[in-house]
Amino acid sequence: MSQFSWTLLDDFGHKYEIGLYHGDKSKHVLIHINRKPIVIDFHIKETKLYSFYVGHELCEVQILKDMEHYKYSFVTNQEIDTPLNLARKEQSRKYFILIIALGLALVLFILGISYWMMSITHLLN
Repeated sequence: MSQFSWTLLDDFGHKYEIGLYHGDKSKHVLIHINRKPIVIDFHIKETKLYSFYVGHELCEVQILKDMEHYKYSFVTNQEIDTPLNLARKEQSRKYFILIIALGLALVLFILGISYWMMSITHLLN
């Protein structure tokens, strides 16, 4: 029996343990979060993707059949438009605008200092 577990720490400080069991002979699949089953699927002999929410995160467990072996992966999907991902994108936009504004302020400050230095040197000559 293949067994895997992953730990997810979400943006709010919650810790989740995601576990997967995939039977060697039966090919039954069990996915659980903190030891509570969320997916039970029977006779999974081919590649399959499971999507589910863990807290506010959209998560995906993939079973990938590679010849006679299986590979397992767990990822949080941060591309699809979920409320949390939309909030992240909005926060990124705000940071981007802030960085641009600070960059422009720095350029204007350097130009102002340069102009001031040039006017002082012109007065001294």
